[in-house]
Amino acid sequence: MARPPAPAVLALALLGLGLAAGSFFAPMWWVSLTAPNYPEALYPSGVRIHLHWDHVANGCAAQLRDEIEEEEILECVEEMNTINHYIGMHPIERGAQLEFAIAPTLFVLFGLLAVAGLFYQGPGWWFLWLPAIALPLGFLIDFAGWLWWFGHTLNDWAAFTVKPFMPTVLGEGKVAQFSTYSYPHYGFALSVSGSLCLALALLRRRKQLQPGAGASGADG
Repeated sequence: MARPPAPAVLALALLGLGLAAGSFFAPMWWVSLTAPNYPEALYPSGVRIHLHWDHVANGCAAQLRDEIEEEEILECVEEMNTINHYIGMHPIERGAQLEFAIAPTLFVLFGLLAVAGLFYQGPGWWFLWLPAIALPLGFLIDFAGWLWWFGHTLNDWAAFTVKPFMPTVLGEGKVAQFSTYSYPHYGFALSVSGSLCLALALLRRRKQLQPGAGASGADG
């Protein structure tokens, strides 16, 4: 006999999907470089970029200066590309092109699979939930993979010779005279929170569908 999702399961699932959807429109991670030639007065957060699910954005705060055009001093994606160029690293836009292109489609697909998992009760029903639950883990794995690629495909025409290296995934690091910082942004917190809600909904749904759960299981 088909058992509709219990109210608690439905509420958790909808909350989880809402949080996951919110993460798509929020910065997931931020990366910043600081150095003496980038004064804090102009770059209070360093040369900073924000990583989203489908693009890389400028992470520098607006700083008004009469003698310098704002756009010239605050376009930190291009500034970071310039810095990376000196050590032979590829431009930022070379990374994750496929992931950026298909991210909107994947979000819709994973959401539909999770919704289908709410009502489908056949063999392996819980597999339908896993793609949406695994989103933040997938982001981290892909992010780390591309960092490895950027650090291990350095061009030999670089002005400064740097041995292949693994850029910092989480925390602080050092590359030549630059200090690097890499930390999750609030979009990652939204994504993780969404995954936790979906995981709880999955566990409650699994308990509800166990043989003998009866009416009590249907109440959540």
